Amino acid sequence: MENTMTNTAFCVDKCVANFASSVGNGATMTKHYVAAVNYVVETRDTTPITRMYQAAKRRGDNKTASLIVSTFSKVFVGASATRKNKELVGIKISGSTLSNEAVSILHDLAKDKVSMRGPKFANAFKAPSEEKELDLIAFVQRALKNNPKVSNVAFAAAFSAA
Repeated sequence: MENTMTNTAFCVDKCVANFASSVGNGATMTKHYVAAVNYVVETRDTTPITRMYQAAKRRGDNKTASLIVSTFSKVFVGASATRKNKELVGIKISGSTLSNEAVSILHDLAKDKVSMRGPKFANAFKAPSEEKELDLIAFVQRALKNNPKVSNVAFAAAFSAA
């Protein structure tokens, strides 16, 4: 009698191959990336992430390669890359902290079929920017530099009159 059970075990090679072949479909890339991250969370084996990075570099897709590592560093805060001859050969997560929030964001992005190449994916992990206070000294220096014919005294008078 033949065994009809399906093997649901994660296959690193297949996941990386699917990721690498989905270059034109960013949503599919996201799906495979999330599957790889889930595998790393469960097993603590970073091989699929490293291989995805290497596959992107082989394709000459530096933006995706960078995104793979930067997103992974949001999931595992404190993870460190191991390089040999300036090439990534591994990622160490011992001593790093798993960010459940980042994992949840990744799952939401995959569920919403967000493209890994799109701005929504990139912006999902950016910290909300605080509105910066205007640096008046820098503003005045730029204004004077861009308008060399205006004297400092005239500018100061106009600035204080406003």
